[in-house]
Amino acid sequence: MSGKIWHIIKRGGQLVKMKKRLVSVFLVVAMAVSMLAGCGNKAKSEEGAKETTESNYSSKNGNTMVLTLFQNPKTLDIQKTNADYFIPLQIYDRLVDVKVENGETEIVPSLAESWDITEEGRVYTFKLRKGVKFHNGEELKADDVLFTINKATDPEEACVNAEVFQDIKGYQDRLDGKTDQIEGVKVLDDYTVEITLESPSISFLATMTGAPASIYNRKAVEEGKDKFGFDPEYTVGTGYMKFKDWTQDQEINLVKNEEYFNEPAKIDGVRYLMNIDSSTARMMFENGELDYISVNSQNLEHFQSNDFWKDYLIGYEPPSMDYITFNQKDPYMADVNVRKAVQAAINRDLINDNFYNGEANLLNGVLPPAIPGYNENQTKIKYDPEEAKRLLKEAGHESDVKLTILQNGEEEDYHPFNEMIQSMLAEVGIEAEIKNVDMTTYWDTVASGEGFSFTLGPVTADIPDPAPFFMDFTVENSKSEGYNITDEDLSKRIIEANNIMDADERIKAFQALENEIVSEKALYMPLAAEKRHAIISPRLKNFQLGWQGWVCVSTHSVEIDDSYNK
Repeated sequence: MSGKIWHIIKRGGQLVKMKKRLVSVFLVVAMAVSMLAGCGNKAKSEEGAKETTESNYSSKNGNTMVLTLFQNPKTLDIQKTNADYFIPLQIYDRLVDVKVENGETEIVPSLAESWDITEEGRVYTFKLRKGVKFHNGEELKADDVLFTINKATDPEEACVNAEVFQDIKGYQDRLDGKTDQIEGVKVLDDYTVEITLESPSISFLATMTGAPASIYNRKAVEEGKDKFGFDPEYTVGTGYMKFKDWTQDQEINLVKNEEYFNEPAKIDGVRYLMNIDSSTARMMFENGELDYISVNSQNLEHFQSNDFWKDYLIGYEPPSMDYITFNQKDPYMADVNVRKAVQAAINRDLINDNFYNGEANLLNGVLPPAIPGYNENQTKIKYDPEEAKRLLKEAGHESDVKLTILQNGEEEDYHPFNEMIQSMLAEVGIEAEIKNVDMTTYWDTVASGEGFSFTLGPVTADIPDPAPFFMDFTVENSKSEGYNITDEDLSKRIIEANNIMDADERIKAFQALENEIVSEKALYMPLAAEKRHAIISPRLKNFQLGWQGWVCVSTHSVEIDDSYNK
């Protein structure tokens, strides 16, 4: 399932949206994927897979880690896609990075070895590391940072992830084509770049850790032109892996960057295979052809019951959540009592059992776990069909509410999910029609706010900051996200909370708004944070998923035990 990845990753891992938010293993995978895998593939897979033991497991992949991609990437220019972050995260670096220790996230140096922030929080001065080389041999300079931001905000480039730089002074003028250079970025010398924001922001540094903030080389992009993002000669970064080759719809190969400025990778490269269905992937994994696969509910039971494989299972909870967007352009959803009735009509425990193996963390606030400010003690959204009926009656709508569930037809996992919600609403007297459309129409419809009442979506954060989640409920941002909220006072208070420069006070201010957003005004319906599962090859040592739950980040520190390479 694709998803908005915002600077978070929200559907289509801050928020990346399929308009501006990253993508990992998505939401309602459990039941749906098992059905999609198909009975025929299941039989073939089980017939072809051997009973694996410590003594007979082997691999022919040498010191290369082999993975799968769920789709052929649109481009490796990360400014122009919010659905394909996995390859770019390995070939590019950002000014700063995220380190996780004891469950806490910390922003650490990367291409910038240090930085200064003025007392009022408007001017950030980054000192770049000297001697950092792009894969084409060019040295990283402050001009490359300026070029990267100007490219992202160039209206002719039409970059979907330009908003990662929206806090910078002059962003909108540059995006509107009024200037050739973004005003807020100044090169002070070859290794110093100054970035001035429109207003103080404590979250800007976190935003710069997001995948769309990756730094490009001016020479490579300008010489490559349309080949940038596709041709390895021009698609270069400073990352620990280099782009080697790409066979469309088949595979992408990366090789180790021996001159990486930080600690080089331990493996020789990464090979990504595309368009592999889940049953085939399981068979390939057990045969030593793949080193990692995500595990759906069907395969989970298989691996848990296997004496060899059960020791290589991983359970994890990424900073993601699934939720329902309430579109207030719909006259029914504009009524708070109808929104509350929809919340009360949905049995999330049943959804958990059917789509999440009963393991999901049912959410009641704005933030998912692992994001600073997450509060597990929010007022619980209760399943209460009688209360739903009472609220509808109070709103004068005992039996006339007709809603439209907008469904992305290419997200087949969501079809049974939406059908279950449709059935739950019918029990309280709400008639809900499922409107199934293609992906392009889906996003156009969300953006227009016309022709739907609500829609289901996942979001995965790619920066460790609460702001992108809360900012969705401001008047302006809510339009592009399909909420169409008109509450100017709430919008003002969210923006004021985001502008607080003391980190602890900022979190408290956000938390003070959560109950109002979710319970009092029922602006949306948080559903669940999914517990996901994966399994790794016995060959892998020092394997660690990224803090977002992304396997791509693991390729930097992982090692391969060559005793399995036979």
